[in-house]
Amino acid sequence: MSVKLVNLAIVPKKLTLCIVVCSLVACASPTPQSEQQTPTTEASGPSFSDATDTSAKSLEQLLAGLDDYDDERAQRQYLLNQVELLQQQSQWQTSALLLSELERVQLPPRERQRAALAKAQWLASEGLYQDAQELLEPVLSASSQLRTKQQVTLFTFARDLAKQLAQPQRAAQLQLQLMALAEQGDRASVTRSWDYLIGATQPDQLTARGAIAKSWLALLQAVHQQLNAADTSAIQGWQMRHSSHPAYELATTLDTQLKQATKQRHALVLLPLSGAYAEQGQAVLDGMVMALESTPEFTITVRDSASFEYANLAEELQRIQADTLIGPLLKDSLSKVDHSALAATNTQWFALNTVEQLSAEPDLWYALAPEMEIKQVAEALAQRGVRHPLILAADSNRGQQAIDTFSTYFRAQQPQGTIETGLYRTTEDMKTIVQEKLGVAASEARIWQVKITAGKILVDAEARSRADIDAIFLPSTIEQTRLLKPFIDVNIAPFMDPIPVFATSASHIRSDQLSENDLDNVRFTEIPWLLPDHPNYTRLTELLQLRKHWSYNHARLAAFGHDAMQLAHHNTAMELVPGYSLVGLTGELSRAADSIQRELHWARYSGHRVQPASLDN
Repeated sequence: MSVKLVNLAIVPKKLTLCIVVCSLVACASPTPQSEQQTPTTEASGPSFSDATDTSAKSLEQLLAGLDDYDDERAQRQYLLNQVELLQQQSQWQTSALLLSELERVQLPPRERQRAALAKAQWLASEGLYQDAQELLEPVLSASSQLRTKQQVTLFTFARDLAKQLAQPQRAAQLQLQLMALAEQGDRASVTRSWDYLIGATQPDQLTARGAIAKSWLALLQAVHQQLNAADTSAIQGWQMRHSSHPAYELATTLDTQLKQATKQRHALVLLPLSGAYAEQGQAVLDGMVMALESTPEFTITVRDSASFEYANLAEELQRIQADTLIGPLLKDSLSKVDHSALAATNTQWFALNTVEQLSAEPDLWYALAPEMEIKQVAEALAQRGVRHPLILAADSNRGQQAIDTFSTYFRAQQPQGTIETGLYRTTEDMKTIVQEKLGVAASEARIWQVKITAGKILVDAEARSRADIDAIFLPSTIEQTRLLKPFIDVNIAPFMDPIPVFATSASHIRSDQLSENDLDNVRFTEIPWLLPDHPNYTRLTELLQLRKHWSYNHARLAAFGHDAMQLAHHNTAMELVPGYSLVGLTGELSRAADSIQRELHWARYSGHRVQPASLDN
């Protein structure tokens, strides 16, 4: 490629330039689907979208600068340098035009990596964070081809992108890789580095290269060891080995804060122990008592929320010397808690349910919300590669809410996917909806039309079900799931692969009460304690024998009470170390703002038995 050819190829006429600019802006403007690539959860990563425009004349001036270079390599370097300079000045659209010209040229590996990084940064400036991250993957894999300064730019951008996408484990790993390239020792960089590392949820799975990065990783692991009580002096041990480390003072502060977080505490617990919900309140209390066996430094005083005088809350908190309020359990009771009583006694409040509006905001919300399970199903299916799920739900407010929740989280992970829904009211509706949504009704109609046309000629044909549906989600009760699953099985053509069926814990009750053959191979989310591989499953069996009238819903409430106590005990530590999570009976628990995120386990029906499962078995 000669200089003259380059100039002819990349110096556009004004009309052409306007067309290109308009096309790029139209392509880059987020559609309703692309906007959903931004996580719905709060992310503290930086903003990539501070864009300013430049005129077509300035672009022409940039391209005219190619005349100062005599060979193709120098011209490419000039364009790449100008792209990077424009992006530093937030002139994103002009940088995109130069990138489009570079895409016409065959670039050598190192320059191709630089161009890809620049394009990823432009995508991020348009809010297309997921697309930017996907484009960045091969660049990260071949980062050794770049110079050190370019690697620093790459890992810094990839780290901030991971934080923007609420991927703390990935952000921490990229921060460690960045530390191996650039030493960070001043106070500001120490705080900034720790902010990226502290969000890691699995520090033992992180890797580090070089003495600096390894020492930082050792501090993070020491913090988690101390939190898990594996080594109560782990941070002090790290300080002895790294007395000159820039994070030494940070470690001292952390050690003091974590020890203060586990001090002796006393809580006032409000549960319904009389009236219509006494049985549920007692189940929660049973779980709390079970948790207290392993946390002797945490004590409680229990009051019946059905008869409690909320006007005397402040006096009661002072009388029993409580620093924590746990409860109430019922939504109606939450509004009775007086904020002034909590403020006057400097009491932390952990609400055991959620409502949209309260006069007093709890320090922490924790509830067994079904929306959390639906969210997990939606995100898991999207990450598994499902593109066209079918949701079959009851034609009710709860059914529509389930569809809306699933759709929100699925599209956030899989913006190009399509969701199909079917609503039913009666058993007959179920059969009709399944046949319609799986395409069997239309296939049978076509076969019937062919037979009429053929007249006396025998036509041997079998109805064909749709092949584009790749998963079915049933946010149903167990009775509804038991009716729907056989309809699904018989309406899938025998020569086609079965469509995997997913549900929530609402489709799991006491297995010794009803036959579950109709639920064979249904996968569902469930709290770990109710699965036979859990370490405390024997304790569950004993409790169910003692409380013979209990269903699994009561057992879930007991697990909920157990985990509520654990959360109240470890709340301050979870605030200090966002990546720290509790392995509870109801799932893996982590903090997000003022609420708790809960990761459940997967299980599936195998005939009459329920067994632990993954999404693929």
